[in-house]
Amino acid sequence: MKPSDTGRNALEWSFGEAALVVTTDNSGAIGEKEADEVQVPYPVASYFSFRSAVLDSLSAGAVPAAVLIHNFCGHEAWKLLEEGVQQGIHELGLKGISVTGSTESNMTMNQSAIAVTIIGHQKRLFSLSSEDEIVWSLIGEPLVGMEVLNRKQCIAPLNQLMDLFYDSETAVFWPVGSGGIEYEWIRLCEQFKLPKISVPFEQDLYKSAGPSTCVIVGKKVKN
Repeated sequence: MKPSDTGRNALEWSFGEAALVVTTDNSGAIGEKEADEVQVPYPVASYFSFRSAVLDSLSAGAVPAAVLIHNFCGHEAWKLLEEGVQQGIHELGLKGISVTGSTESNMTMNQSAIAVTIIGHQKRLFSLSSEDEIVWSLIGEPLVGMEVLNRKQCIAPLNQLMDLFYDSETAVFWPVGSGGIEYEWIRLCEQFKLPKISVPFEQDLYKSAGPSTCVIVGKKVKN
């Protein structure tokens, strides 16, 4: 059993025909503590950490089976952090997902810090061949900071993304994070061994997309 790189920011362990995929996301100085640089309720902070981790999981063809919350915000924050994760699970239309984790209780930190790790079962593989004709689209817009809260209607909806994940015509599912669209486009092309072509979107190519507020999707054209 040996881990290998797959998808975007994901590790895969193969067990014969079965495979597990592990992804994670971190959040620091974002929450309800007085010293936090971004003041948001804990369910919001954990929801967006879950969102980033789960989209990386989906990009590797995996659906969540379990979620681990790493809580450095104190015991009183646990239920709120779990609430945000459960919201994300609900939006994906998933049931029976185990949620567990750990709380740092020996030390009290001045700023909030959390991490969300997802263990997923690989359900499909995204692939391209040289014969495939692809239509590219960007679902959502790159948003960062307070834009994420103030322009929620511009964030790619998890339920729509889940539908695209299951669509047999979807050949590429690639979240955009803090590196921006062009950075992720280059990684995508390297992963799928695509020729170097210009980014096919008119959005700001260098702006951070924060907690994966947009996703690059490539769909095969029906012949």
